[in-house]
Amino acid sequence: MHPKALLIDLDGVIYVQEKLIPGAVEAVRLIQTSMIPHRFVTNTTTHTRQQLINRLKQVGIQTPLDYLFTAPSAAARFLRGIPSARSYFFTHPDLAEEFDGIPRDDVQPTHVVIGDVGEQFNYEMMNRVFNMLHNGAEILALQKNRFWITRDGLKLDAGAFVAALEYATGKTARVFGKPSAEFFRQACADMELPPRDVTMIGDDLKADIAGAASVGLQTIFVRTGKDGNTLVERRDEKPDVVLNSIADLPELFRNG
Repeated sequence: MHPKALLIDLDGVIYVQEKLIPGAVEAVRLIQTSMIPHRFVTNTTTHTRQQLINRLKQVGIQTPLDYLFTAPSAAARFLRGIPSARSYFFTHPDLAEEFDGIPRDDVQPTHVVIGDVGEQFNYEMMNRVFNMLHNGAEILALQKNRFWITRDGLKLDAGAFVAALEYATGKTARVFGKPSAEFFRQACADMELPPRDVTMIGDDLKADIAGAASVGLQTIFVRTGKDGNTLVERRDEKPDVVLNSIADLPELFRNG
């Protein structure tokens, strides 16, 4: 297998929290020196794109800002296209600059933007958001991941709380990150390539693998992240290729 172009997840593929995955930098350098079109795609909602670019730079990966697709940047583009939108942001404080210039309303918004706010997910805040939605606001979910992996083990992600609000209000969230089909299409379009010519590398069988496959991308699943111990053969989301790590990518290229 020698992909024409790649979409590469970050957390679980390049690193797990602060820990760099061995061989990841070398694999990315091979992609870059081989002139393979690529974009980094992530559902991370606690860091801005610039913060993520700086983090990659610190571990030895140099990439332009516009090579990074994030769920917050996709949501910001959507809101800027609605002149009448007034938004309440239930998001991490570090994301504020991603939404610069977008009108805010903390009382009666037209849209509630929900991302990962960690321990701020509590009954009081959830009930406040519930009432905004009950009064007419729409749910914009930056991502709907069920859980994520940390050095301390698995932790609930924003998707669990989005699902609770959907259940309570009867509304359906508009999701901007993976596995949103539009997210994958936008990333492929940015490389001016159809999805059939692009391969997704990810560690999440639902968000990365099933999401990308539903749009027509080929998929590579790596076992370094949240679904690493899953028996892929028993899942509906079957990737085209399974690797222990992105570090095995050079060998895949040689054999493909």
